[in-house]
Amino acid sequence: MRQEFKWTAGLAALLLASCSGPAETPAETDDAADAAAGTETPASENDVAENDTSDDDAEDDGLPGTDISLSNLVWIDGLPRIADRTVVTRQGLYDNQPAFDENGGFYFTTETDGGQTDIHYVDAATGMARAITNTIDESEYSPRPSPDGLSVTYIHQAPGGYGGQVYRHMLDGSSTGPVHDYGPAGYYALNADQSQMLLFALTDPFTLRWVDLDLGVEEEVTTGLGRALYSAPDGQSAYFTLEHPEGGFIINQFSFDDSSTSPVFRLPGESEDYAVFLNPDGALAWLSVNDGTLFYRADHDSWQEVGDLTAMGLSEISRLAVSPDALRLAIVANE
Repeated sequence: MRQEFKWTAGLAALLLASCSGPAETPAETDDAADAAAGTETPASENDVAENDTSDDDAEDDGLPGTDISLSNLVWIDGLPRIADRTVVTRQGLYDNQPAFDENGGFYFTTETDGGQTDIHYVDAATGMARAITNTIDESEYSPRPSPDGLSVTYIHQAPGGYGGQVYRHMLDGSSTGPVHDYGPAGYYALNADQSQMLLFALTDPFTLRWVDLDLGVEEEVTTGLGRALYSAPDGQSAYFTLEHPEGGFIINQFSFDDSSTSPVFRLPGESEDYAVFLNPDGALAWLSVNDGTLFYRADHDSWQEVGDLTAMGLSEISRLAVSPDALRLAIVANE
């Protein structure tokens, strides 16, 4: 069954641009029981929108000013430490949503002089950025490189703000176009062979939808999710967040194999943003930020403080991305 979703341009712009920083109250627990409890009361549409308050004026004043910092990670006694920090995007504009490829470079969303957004790529060897898309009246968000390195996907927003489909852009320039008929969507996650997809659908209320791209079918998974939606490193599952009834957010896992969902653990404090990756030992690992502090945990451990980002001059930190070799960290923060 194919379904069209009703939305407004203003709501879509708010969601796609949002990068609010974490709140201040840390969570007291993050065990499996807490995570399971959170599946009973998903966030409402208003709850999710309220967590994106840093962009409330985006419609009037344009996109928020955010920069991407790049740091080297040094692993000491199994924990990551930030060795340095370099701002790699142009100040004064909206730069957000970094996503590393297998070569250590990363794609990101950047604001154009006309107030739209394009996808750019920073080369790991040279540090130079180049444009992947260059559209005048359209916008592109949420880039994700394909596992085979041949393409990049992103959210395409048509002129007037009524787009919201996932597009695939072949890096050899051979083709660009939608991978599905479903939309509008704010975020998405693809499985390893890119035959299945999860969509953050801009319905009322917001819904998480599973799409089989080969069969052309889709189903609703849950409602009231947060904006952080990422594929697992092996592409066999994906992670999304729901609100915990006592505050904060819980990471949940969706299996592309059997469409099952299960709670994983709570994020630290009130944060709803995280990065999921493989650490140098090959174990599933996570980074998140709460109140200016960087937290790390391996898959079955607890959260540990590993860095003071406020002391590094970073504020209102939101999105994080880690390179596949776990040696580079991209941080999005307000200018």
